[in-house]
Amino acid sequence: MAFFSIVIPLYNKANHIENTLKSVITQTFTDYEIIVINDGSTDKSETLVLGFNDERINIYNQKNQGVSVARNFGIQKSQGKLIAFLDADDFWFPNHLEELANLYHDFP
Repeated sequence: MAFFSIVIPLYNKANHIENTLKSVITQTFTDYEIIVINDGSTDKSETLVLGFNDERINIYNQKNQGVSVARNFGIQKSQGKLIAFLDADDFWFPNHLEELANLYHDFP
C-alpha cells in the first residue's frame, strides 16, 4: 500500500498536465500512487497522461460530472494511507510530499 494517493481530476488541461505529473514524479518522497480521473476531456489530456511510463500512474475515465465527482471517484479508487489532491494545472515543489509526510509523523 502506498503512503499517499494523489488524486488529480483532469478536464481539458492538455497545456498543463505534463508539468503537473512531472512535479509529482520528481518528488523526493516516492511512496505514492497517482490517480488521474479523466472527467470527459475533449482535448489530448488523456493521451498525454498515457505517454508517461510510470507504474504508479493510474488513469480512470468518466463522463464529465465536475471536479467534486472526479475527486470522490479518485478517493474510491485510492489504496494509500493518506489522500493528497492536486489540480491538473498546478505543480508541487520537489519536497512537497516529504514535508507532508514529516508533518504527519511529527503531529499524528
